[in-house]
Amino acid sequence: MSFSTLRNNENPMVDINITPLIDVMLALLLIFMISAPLLTRKIDLPMGGGTDGQPRTVELRLAADGQVLLNDVVLQNVEVEAQLLNWGGQSEKPTLQLRPDGATPHQAVVQLLAQARNAGVASISIETPRR
Repeated sequence: MSFSTLRNNENPMVDINITPLIDVMLALLLIFMISAPLLTRKIDLPMGGGTDGQPRTVELRLAADGQVLLNDVVLQNVEVEAQLLNWGGQSEKPTLQLRPDGATPHQAVVQLLAQARNAGVASISIETPRR
């Protein structure tokens, strides 16, 4: 039988040899199984303590005559400065919420803001006064 007669009488072979593909897949599987534990890193997340995540808020009211009130107690200028320094020196600084009266002069509000910034209070909010 000649080569030409075998070729004409038989159908051509159209199967794919998958043995090399399986070898490559097994080699990749081994590589990933070995390298995956080496690539994972442990990330330490902070555990929740007793706080609910909300920062503490301290409210200061400014009267129309420029007096500063903390919990309905009038504070002198020295007491205001000492209290602001106390809040500014804490590790978890509270949010200072200013509530000026509608008739409070702007200079009194600006002066209290400057004192708070100089004392290290980082977070300050000002409520819009009602007239």
